[in-house]
Amino acid sequence: MNFPLATAFGFLLVLFRTAGLCVSAPILSMKSVPMRIRVALAVTVAWVAFSGGGFPSAAIPHSFLGLGAQVALETIGGLMAGLGARVVLEAATAAGQVAAVSMGFGYGALLDPVNGVESTALGQLFNIVTLGVAVALGVHREAFAWLSLSVSHWPPGTMGSLPELMQGAVVQSIYATVLAVRLAFPLLAAITFGHAALGIVSRAAPQIQLSSVGFSVAILAGGGAIYVLLPGVAHLAAEAALQSFTRR
Repeated sequence: MNFPLATAFGFLLVLFRTAGLCVSAPILSMKSVPMRIRVALAVTVAWVAFSGGGFPSAAIPHSFLGLGAQVALETIGGLMAGLGARVVLEAATAAGQVAAVSMGFGYGALLDPVNGVESTALGQLFNIVTLGVAVALGVHREAFAWLSLSVSHWPPGTMGSLPELMQGAVVQSIYATVLAVRLAFPLLAAITFGHAALGIVSRAAPQIQLSSVGFSVAILAGGGAIYVLLPGVAHLAAEAALQSFTRR
């Protein structure tokens, strides 16, 4: 009687690990997906990973404190694994936000109902394109592959990789900040070059009103840079998210 109960407890811990992954991982955590579908997906993926790992059992704690500790460790492990990939994808959105402010689109920022934060049109454009590239590269498949391997390498109730996952999430957060600066720099350079060119023209023809054409020049310079750089920006961010799963 103890073996089936221990096996059921093992599946419960894998389910909490999967739930943490689905809450933080890119694509899987999108609020636009209905909650029922996300719950059904978490249960299905947890069962596939659990059965693929050989139906591992877990020792049932003798106290509620021990039970809560094991559930918390499994959930945090899944959260940290998905968070490392999500923050680098958000770097592309941050680059779009910075470019939007430099081009003068920051005045039209609205509340994003999906993420619950203030966003601009360019930020949304960068986010959508980056998510599309991430889906094409299979970031969600790598997340499921990581979950399946984690069940085999770290059976439910052990989660020995938690310090490594937490350290990886911190490293990815720092790298995301650096990546956002790298992605935004060419856009800002193009916009600055446009303003500098406009300043030179205004010195040659003082009758030109800078206030009337400056906004248009910023849009043209920034728009041209976005047209050229956006595919590369999205691919670079999506590749970084993919590597956050594959190198663990």
